[in-house]
Amino acid sequence: MMKIRLVNVSDVDEAMRSRLRVWRNSSLVSPFFLLDRVTEDQHRAWLERSIRGEDALACVICADQVPLGLVYLPWFDRNARRGEIGIYLYDRGFMELRPASAAYAGMMEMAAAELGLERLYARILEDNAASIRFHERMGFARVPEEDGECEKNGERKRVLMYVKTL
Repeated sequence: MMKIRLVNVSDVDEAMRSRLRVWRNSSLVSPFFLLDRVTEDQHRAWLERSIRGEDALACVICADQVPLGLVYLPWFDRNARRGEIGIYLYDRGFMELRPASAAYAGMMEMAAAELGLERLYARILEDNAASIRFHERMGFARVPEEDGECEKNGERKRVLMYVKTL
């Protein structure tokens, strides 16, 4: 039976690491991110931080050997016991396996058990209704006093803050 598994970016080859940037900047994924595009330099810096695992962590989401997307902690603070979580699916196949839910559950387990985190935050563009519903199903609650803004494609966008206690 096929199942969802998480593969640390430190354990994937350079071609897969490069593919992550292509996916991230694609029209399937980019509209849902706070930043417009990720440059090669930004991607390299993020990869180095994630591979070291000192304050960031990222895992490729796979359905057996098929890479589908990425679940990640773009930052975490072990002393404060908190961090931020995010996800994207590039390959929308295997939806019957609920890859986003399985990947989030796996990353939250790693965050709690291996990193000692107690709280995770998720920043979501206000017009991303699917992500809002997903986070609420995963047990995240909105923290309106922490909402913010970003500039996306030249226009100001409202960013909603969600939090989950692990």
